[in-house]
Amino acid sequence: MCLTWLVCNISGAHAGGVQSIDSIRKAARQFIAEHTKTVYQQPAEINIGKLDSRLRLRQCNLPLEVFLPSGSRDLGRFTLGVRCSGQKPWSLHVPVTVTIYQKVIVTARSLPRGKILTGNDLKFAKHDKSKLPAGYMDELTEGVGMELKRQLSNGAPLTTSMIRKPKIIKRGQRVSIIARAGGMEVRMAGKAMA
Repeated sequence: MCLTWLVCNISGAHAGGVQSIDSIRKAARQFIAEHTKTVYQQPAEINIGKLDSRLRLRQCNLPLEVFLPSGSRDLGRFTLGVRCSGQKPWSLHVPVTVTIYQKVIVTARSLPRGKILTGNDLKFAKHDKSKLPAGYMDELTEGVGMELKRQLSNGAPLTTSMIRKPKIIKRGQRVSIIARAGGMEVRMAGKAMA
């Protein structure tokens, strides 16, 4: 999917018919600010990378077009396309870094494998959304009562792949066996075989 935006309000020329680098950077910033506002509905930190100061592109006689290249991501480090489709067309890629912080569940301290999680084991922390692992959690109730599949260090974002429902009965554990029929109940001590 290719998203394109026409930058109509940016004056792009220096004397001599050269498109200013500043106008290209402003067009890229306006595009990605609008894109992140629409898609993520959260504030974003946007850093437009430097362009070579020796760059000499002919001044565009049409508004600049800014686009996300097909298959491109829109968080972290990536490039935006900026092009002129005027009489003397040109195109270039502008390096961009977009950071959006997401409030997620992390471990409040180092936790061992097999630990049944309580509210004291977890806390909220903000993390760069582009660096979060898949399946991250943003609700405290998702992790409480679950068992850790592996050891986690302090501050590790909790994901669905790191936890499982705990086993209620373990093999070899002493259990009470209860049988009910009508108004009669029989109890007996036993050992779990599985």
